[in-house]
Amino acid sequence: MARQHINPNAYIDDQGRALVGSLTLEVGTADLKASIRRTVDLIGGFGRAIKPGQRVLIKPNFNSPDPVPARGDPDFIVAVIDLLREEGVDDITVAESSGGPWLPTRNVLEKTGFAERMRRHGVPVVILEEGDFVTVEVPGARHLKKARIARPTFDYDRLIYLPNLKTHKWARFTMSIKLSMGLTHPADREGMHQEGLEEKVAELGLVVRPDLIVLDGRKAFVTQGPSHGELVEPNVIMASGDQVAMDVEAVKVLQSYKAENRIGGDPWELPQIKVAAAAEGRVRGPGDCAVRMG
Repeated sequence: MARQHINPNAYIDDQGRALVGSLTLEVGTADLKASIRRTVDLIGGFGRAIKPGQRVLIKPNFNSPDPVPARGDPDFIVAVIDLLREEGVDDITVAESSGGPWLPTRNVLEKTGFAERMRRHGVPVVILEEGDFVTVEVPGARHLKKARIARPTFDYDRLIYLPNLKTHKWARFTMSIKLSMGLTHPADREGMHQEGLEEKVAELGLVVRPDLIVLDGRKAFVTQGPSHGELVEPNVIMASGDQVAMDVEAVKVLQSYKAENRIGGDPWELPQIKVAAAAEGRVRGPGDCAVRMG
């Protein structure tokens, strides 16, 4: 069995730059599914990374049962699933493991109504902390030498992340880079939070990277987080195949609001982004991203 899930980024332009699609929704936009499709189409569409017949694992953000953006919006996730089915992708599974204070995940998914939505939609949900984990070496890491990753991570052809847009009181922000933490063993997350959280979560990208990220930025926290904070409504949806590029552009959205947080300055210098970029073995900066606005 593979000990990593890292595929080449399908969403790059002809200059090798990571693509990020960003769609600002008009107030009152009703067709969420069409808006998500438009966003992914900005970077080339679902078909650039995901093909009919492939097995797809979706990782949303149900860290806690608190209202969006503390956790994912079931409507948003269902819309992505429907779009995948329209692309001929039928083998779709959702995997989740909530944050330590809110475990067990099964209770979070029932309380938010998400579990029932998936049952009605015919989509299996894997509760990661109830299953097996694989201990993997993290090659080239300076802060995270080993990690216990949920076995389903390595059993699927494609991995889709559906993060939210928000700050985090310990990790500064939590978007696509930090979403990987939900794939690790719950006991390990406690230790990661105690020391080197930002660096360690960034180095998870040496063993696990999503093939597509679709970020729900219709609502966001610009203070505190992950479960509570000052609420704003950027009303954006973003898409990319690159965690670093995605989080750089998402941080810029949060920075556009005046708020007391720790995400000021150059996004490329924030620890999560700086370490994740360095872990790829090359110096990265603004010239490595191409943003397509919708």
